[in-house]
Amino acid sequence: MTTGRARSAKVVSLSTQAEQSVPVELEASPLFGVAMLKIAMELKKADPLPLDELVSGVLRRMNLPEAEFRAFLESNGGLLRTIAAKRGY
Repeated sequence: MTTGRARSAKVVSLSTQAEQSVPVELEASPLFGVAMLKIAMELKKADPLPLDELVSGVLRRMNLPEAEFRAFLESNGGLLRTIAAKRGY
């Protein structure tokens, strides 16, 4: 028979200053991932639009800044272009 010891939880408060110092680009980046998924889904359609038109359309519908999204794509090794190239777009 073992005797149990109770552990106390430690609560840590984050300062609000850290929350305010997060750049806007980092806050928008999860939406960029969603946009990439939407673009990939559009590429799977039987007769998709050309890649640049498709990207522009998805970003316009999601109200995302195209210049920042394209910079995001470039900084991530052109993943979307690689996927599109494999499918022949």
